[in-house]
Amino acid sequence: MFHILIAFGAFQALFLASVFLTHAKDNLPKKLFAFFLIIEGFTLVERVLVESGMIGSVPHILGISYPINFIKPPVLFFIALAIVNPKFKIRQIHALHLIPFFLILLMNIPFYMETGAKKIEMVNEFVNYIPSYTDFNFYFFLSFFVYIGIYIFLTVRTLRGYQVHVKNNKLSNWYLWILYMYGVTLLISLIHFSLEPSGIIEIRHFGITSMLIMTFLIQSIAYSFFVKSNVFHHRPTSINNVDQVMKDEKIIREKLELEKAYLNDDLNLGEFAEALGFTKKYVSDVINQRFGNSFKEVINQYRVEEAKNLMQQEIDTNPQLISIGYQSGFNNKVSFYRTFKRHTGKSPSDYYRFLTASK
Repeated sequence: MFHILIAFGAFQALFLASVFLTHAKDNLPKKLFAFFLIIEGFTLVERVLVESGMIGSVPHILGISYPINFIKPPVLFFIALAIVNPKFKIRQIHALHLIPFFLILLMNIPFYMETGAKKIEMVNEFVNYIPSYTDFNFYFFLSFFVYIGIYIFLTVRTLRGYQVHVKNNKLSNWYLWILYMYGVTLLISLIHFSLEPSGIIEIRHFGITSMLIMTFLIQSIAYSFFVKSNVFHHRPTSINNVDQVMKDEKIIREKLELEKAYLNDDLNLGEFAEALGFTKKYVSDVINQRFGNSFKEVINQYRVEEAKNLMQQEIDTNPQLISIGYQSGFNNKVSFYRTFKRHTGKSPSDYYRFLTASK
């Protein structure tokens, strides 16, 4: 049953990769992510064949997935670079990131020259082999976790730095979520590998367990992708344009905070953008990226703060709260009460009572 689930995960990864590549066009993040899925899918195929004993029918695919896993860390990093900078291209200099892959490939050439029967024998010995802390192989295998850990750290740092300037980009948020899940998966494997020689931890069939975890991750990727099928079509703002975006953000904030444009109860995005001399799409993008919310929600936030300030100013006059709502830019009672409670957790009347009680 477990083998069937893992095989399904492997072929789903390869299927997703083919979907991504078919519709990639000039979308570099999508192409690179497809390559990542191909590596994971092929690795799962090889491992499930070994675990199920079916590798005897195709022994010569043994050992192929090991070196290509050293391509995966740079690919993860390149995806992040392509997200934060739409002009990013893979260049010859980036081949330096593949040096570990070529070294491991060279080291495996003697293994590839063996007969199928010899390969199976060597792999069976490897599967049952637990290196000790004094064994060089332990530290050699540990170096892979260090290697991929460094790249994941750099990738996350790149995305987090991007999000400081661009707060609400769907693609970067989605990819960061994938990285966190993938990092947890690797951490579980690292803990098991590090403690296994000590005998402190002994999990039977951990190979199956780790493959099931990776299968779950692929299922999550598939689900999140198809639920958010336009995630790769959400063109990110280049980090190179951030200075201009920040200047325009200041103009928008001045329009809201100094001129209080939100007090106009008929205000809409088109009218607001026209008053600034920008396009609707550009204003919407800047507000989403810099304010972390939609235009409508940002306007409502300002209106709620205005209502709170008016209540504070009129705390001794027992004002009509609906009048405060209209003065704050709301055009009807229902909208005022619903929006106010959503942002403060209290209805306007409850909030006013709270102010008078704490006076």
